[in-house]
Amino acid sequence: MFGRIILTQLKFSFRSRKYIFWTLAFPIALGTLFYFAFNSIYSNNQNSPIPVVIEVTEDALNEYRVMEAFSHLDTDKISEDMKEYNESKAVAEAMGQDFTEEEPISEETLEHIEDIQSFEDMRDYNLDGFPYEYVTVDKSEIDAIEKQDLPFMEIISDLTFDDNKTKMIKEVEVSHHEEALQLLKDGDIAGIITISGLNDISLEVNGGGVKHSILSSIIATYRLQVQKAIDTINDAPDELGSADTVMDESTKSIDFVEAKGMAGNNKDPFVSYFYNLIAMISIMGSFGSLSSIASNCANQTTTGIRIDTAPINKVFYELAQVVALILAQGAISFITLTYLILILGIRFGGNLGLIYFTAFLASVMGVILGYMVSHLGKMSADKKETILMALTLGGGFLSGLMIGDMKIIIEEKFPLFNRINPSAVITDAFYAINIFGPGPRYYRSLMYMLILSAVMLVIGIILSRRTSYKSL
Repeated sequence: MFGRIILTQLKFSFRSRKYIFWTLAFPIALGTLFYFAFNSIYSNNQNSPIPVVIEVTEDALNEYRVMEAFSHLDTDKISEDMKEYNESKAVAEAMGQDFTEEEPISEETLEHIEDIQSFEDMRDYNLDGFPYEYVTVDKSEIDAIEKQDLPFMEIISDLTFDDNKTKMIKEVEVSHHEEALQLLKDGDIAGIITISGLNDISLEVNGGGVKHSILSSIIATYRLQVQKAIDTINDAPDELGSADTVMDESTKSIDFVEAKGMAGNNKDPFVSYFYNLIAMISIMGSFGSLSSIASNCANQTTTGIRIDTAPINKVFYELAQVVALILAQGAISFITLTYLILILGIRFGGNLGLIYFTAFLASVMGVILGYMVSHLGKMSADKKETILMALTLGGGFLSGLMIGDMKIIIEEKFPLFNRINPSAVITDAFYAINIFGPGPRYYRSLMYMLILSAVMLVIGIILSRRTSYKSL
């Protein structure tokens, strides 16, 4: 019985011209338009570096000097000298002799060093009185740290476009901030980057565009990697001496410098529109689900009356339909993805297997969304379609389908909405695969998708069981 219902529903779905048009033909046409609209924009911008002004505060320089000082501090040597000093002092006191030897390091300085238990403690440390005699490099090297020595500046100098030749960023020198603002106003530079700390970097732009998106992505990726390094340092306070090594390893692994493993290989910011396109396809599958499930309702169709009075469990019947719709929608997503990747040559970035798997989970969520909405109240199917249309178009807009930066704006103003907006969750999963590869952010997105699907399915089942022909 279960298999027969699935087969019947599959035949019904693929014979529905309306369903095939909105979930397959229309998205393919829209994807083709996206391709011709955006394909050349990013490539054209690769012909010349992005001009920016980079300003560095004295606090940022001091913070890095402190980190370098602690990274080269020979704590083993301090321990040995203090042990030797204390032993000598104890022997002299036991023999009743005067002990005039000077401490290798003052107790106050030693206490201050021992109090450093996190990166934040180290960052706020005052280098006045620091025991430079126990540093493995010359003090002048630390004092001479300048703007170009900062990790972010090293990243900027190494950034290239996909040809591995053209520098991505061109630094424009200015004498003061007002001059930089004027250049930004005149359009001579794409933005002003201010470095106030290792993980405190801001971007000032005049308007939007592809260059703004590239700069924002670079800074966001860098800050994420640096935060991971800081978390590593904080988790192991006994290893503060390796802070510079941890920082170097983290920043050098940034995807914009070198794509690694299954991490992303497409820096084109316009690929996000194709992420949203797949999200839209998946959510559009909810209309097919709504149409099929609504036909089971006794207050909608005569078929619904027969099903409601038939000796068959209604939830069982509907779940079989949901499975069939998931298979149908998954097949449509597979066809569309294959067209975009193989025919149009769109590079989604990351592992193709994970991309197809993510699209399938997105299809599951879209179908279940339609299942839930189909049981909202006793209103007509047309009114439920209106609700679903508002959820689909509104969610797509807020996830960046029409305006690429919209999801970023929502993330800053109301981040919780991006966790419950199906379109935003789907696009974030694709973004995570491209930029970071399979990792915490990607798996978190998958978890949100599964949780949302489970919650909507439970709500749909509960509402379905509470609705029968007799109660209408």
